[in-house]
Amino acid sequence: MRDRLCHAHPLLKIVGRQLLRIGSLAALPIGTLLLSACGGNQFTSCAEQCTGGPSDLAGGAAGISTAGRAGDAEGSSASGGTVAVGAATTGGGSSFGGLSGTGGAPPCDGECKGHTPVCDTGSNECVQCLKASDCKAPVPACDVATNTCVECAEKGDCTDPAKPFCDTTAQHCLACLKQADCTSANASACNTGVCTACTTDAECSNIAGKGVCDAGTCVQCTGKKFAACGQDSGTPLVCDSLKKTCTNSKQLSAGLCAACVSDAQCEAGKMCVLDRFGSPAKDVGYFCHWKKGDAAGGAPTSCSMTGKPYSDTQLSVTSIDGVTSDICTLRSSTCIANNQFGSKDCAVASVPSDAACGFAPGEDSKCAVFDSTDGTYRCTMTCLVPEDCPGSTCKPGAAPRVCSFN
Repeated sequence: MRDRLCHAHPLLKIVGRQLLRIGSLAALPIGTLLLSACGGNQFTSCAEQCTGGPSDLAGGAAGISTAGRAGDAEGSSASGGTVAVGAATTGGGSSFGGLSGTGGAPPCDGECKGHTPVCDTGSNECVQCLKASDCKAPVPACDVATNTCVECAEKGDCTDPAKPFCDTTAQHCLACLKQADCTSANASACNTGVCTACTTDAECSNIAGKGVCDAGTCVQCTGKKFAACGQDSGTPLVCDSLKKTCTNSKQLSAGLCAACVSDAQCEAGKMCVLDRFGSPAKDVGYFCHWKKGDAAGGAPTSCSMTGKPYSDTQLSVTSIDGVTSDICTLRSSTCIANNQFGSKDCAVASVPSDAACGFAPGEDSKCAVFDSTDGTYRCTMTCLVPEDCPGSTCKPGAAPRVCSFN
């Protein structure tokens, strides 16, 4: 049979495919079947040679429709069914009836497996999925537009608390889509779907009460950024530089040797420094000290000459807020002892007690007679030279030497 033999006509192509699928007719020559359908022995095209011409093909189609239904009914026998060949009732053409048996070939020829295990009966194609239940972890959602399994198609598909948001374009679950999705002070910025540490204050705007970025963490304030702390009677309140929280202490309110929580709390020309004392050295606390030669506050240019009692010079000291400067400080005592000097009563049951004085009693301080006429005792501080004492002299002969009260 020639190449032009009816194979281009859709009707006969359908009939041919159906015949090939019926086991009981597999032995019949296809040419014979097709010739029977057309009613001739030799022809170049069904449109030209089949009895009645093109109009007979229409009649044949009707025959297939009508006789096919009869064939289906007849083919429901227990034997598995046969092909029913129906006679055309219009146009004189012959036609094949419908296929009968157990329902014909399965959808998609039963070939759906592996990567595309689901049959889309509408298109008769094998696909990955038609619904979410067709997909398995870690890609448990179905993109019904493409019939492919994806990590997510909408937010509800993301069940991992660490990645609760769906990027519907990339179809991946992410930790964040925007900065507001990041709620941790340690990871407040959204970068490529991941919550990361802040690098700017703007990246802390979504963290309530912590609008300042400090070394990758959102905090309430820092020693240098304390606007969030507000004011008291028009004077800004400072931030605790270690705790990163606001305080009730005013800016520029702490004088020499006063305890401090930030450089901003110290008066002009001073900075907040960690004092250490003893051997081995122990932390005493943070106190304000002169920044040697600082013109803003009139700091001494020579600690030993004009800095009394802060007569000792310490080089390249770093403050609580990271400022580095030479400072004038106490030589042999501590700010605690200096602040108690001549003011704290150290008598216990009328008996002097060194334990009531200073940071390291007997080393940075002593309990001494304040007024011999009334038998009162006050705390004093240790010294090496007169310049170590506040407005008094360093008494010789004592061990250790201490500052006199007059």
